[in-house]
Amino acid sequence: MVKTAKAIAVTVQEMVTKSTTNPDELGILASQLTNEYRKLAQETKLAALTAENKEIGFHIKHWVQELVHGCAALVTKAGALQCSPSDAYTKKEMIESTHKVSEKVSRVPAALQAGNRGTQACITVASAVSGIIADLDATIMFAMAGTLNQENSETFTDHR
Repeated sequence: MVKTAKAIAVTVQEMVTKSTTNPDELGILASQLTNEYRKLAQETKLAALTAENKEIGFHIKHWVQELVHGCAALVTKAGALQCSPSDAYTKKEMIESTHKVSEKVSRVPAALQAGNRGTQACITVASAVSGIIADLDATIMFAMAGTLNQENSETFTDHR
């Protein structure tokens, strides 16, 4: 999902560039933006369902819904700029729309990261437990080999 959000950000930046250098290509980029948003919306459904809690799922959906409004306005402005590429006011409006979309697209990964805090905590704990298990395995191996100092005549096998 983060990868798709980044792809949207890249496409928006390309639209800014093409608005001044080659407005004829804005239609292709608008179509690409629409496809990327469609993919993000599909990924959002899964992310919201698997979120740590309902509030995080709500925030993820909220920012993706906010993003669609910005994308729709941007596509509309891109179409208007294609119709009149020399209109400075339309160009200014389109660039303002790209800024709004960029701002909104940056909030999507932030919402996802809020949902990953619990997952990250579990990964940290699992790593610590794995380290403890490895230490225990090493201790058992040395004890079975008889290389640990014996305080009395008992063997590890007796205690195992």
